[in-house]
Amino acid sequence: MQRAGGARHVPGNGRRPHAPALLPVKAMSNSYSFDYLIGQTRAKRDTLLEAPARYFLSAMLAGTLIAVVLSASMRLAQLLLQSSSPYYAVAYSAFFGTALVAIIVSKSELFTSNVMYLTLARLSGRASTAEAALSWGCVYLGNLAGILLFTLVWMQAGGLGDYPDSHVASQLVAVKTGAPAMKIFWKAVLCNWIICLAVWLPMKLENEAAKIMLIMLLVFVFFFSGFEHCIANMALFSLVWAHAPDALPFADIVHNMVPATLGNIVGGMLGVALPAWLLERHTLSDAPQTAPSAMQRLCEESQ
Repeated sequence: MQRAGGARHVPGNGRRPHAPALLPVKAMSNSYSFDYLIGQTRAKRDTLLEAPARYFLSAMLAGTLIAVVLSASMRLAQLLLQSSSPYYAVAYSAFFGTALVAIIVSKSELFTSNVMYLTLARLSGRASTAEAALSWGCVYLGNLAGILLFTLVWMQAGGLGDYPDSHVASQLVAVKTGAPAMKIFWKAVLCNWIICLAVWLPMKLENEAAKIMLIMLLVFVFFFSGFEHCIANMALFSLVWAHAPDALPFADIVHNMVPATLGNIVGGMLGVALPAWLLERHTLSDAPQTAPSAMQRLCEESQ
């Protein structure tokens, strides 16, 4: 039917049809994917090769974060110990998780988690064995440099203040340097298994508060259990040696650091990186590619 003036009558109730209502747009979520994790491993490898100074500086930052939080933890523990509180170990163990939260937020390079990342890079073909080893060495030395730099500045600011022989830091050092090497090794394996879980598992969560809580709780587990973290031990030895060098022979430091470092490598590789690869490699969107060798890169650059 057509109305006067040529307008066509639309059958129905005479109302104009409404435009479809727009659905609310959901905020984009940062859902975890194994592709993202593997991409992070490749990014670390690329930064190491293309900007080694920046990579080393990032490792120094992680070392300083470990040292500054550890120094505060030792102050807290000593205050509670002097007040005869039986909960001093609980307090400093709970507080130390702040270090890993800060490292993850700042995206700085910590040796123990770098072991996991570069093992995954090697398994996925994003890095060669030599590149993984180079990354570990660079980050390990960078963490050490950051710790030593912080210790130097920190001592000028007063350090731990009054330092009695019974200081809680010295008690921890005595336990760590007095343990058998194999016991240190297995404690280090357990330590980096937990630390790498504290890096990997929060990626699967979307709530930031839940991520922080999970990190703090897992770090509490390793610290309260007395497990061996080579970089935290490095910081502890540095802080104690700055106050009482005669009480901490270099041989005792080596006795702890060698098995602790090797155990952390095993824990990160076999405890988390390998299981994560076996469990989630089927979700990768592309097939693993073999990382180009140094000779191949030189040939490509010369063309």
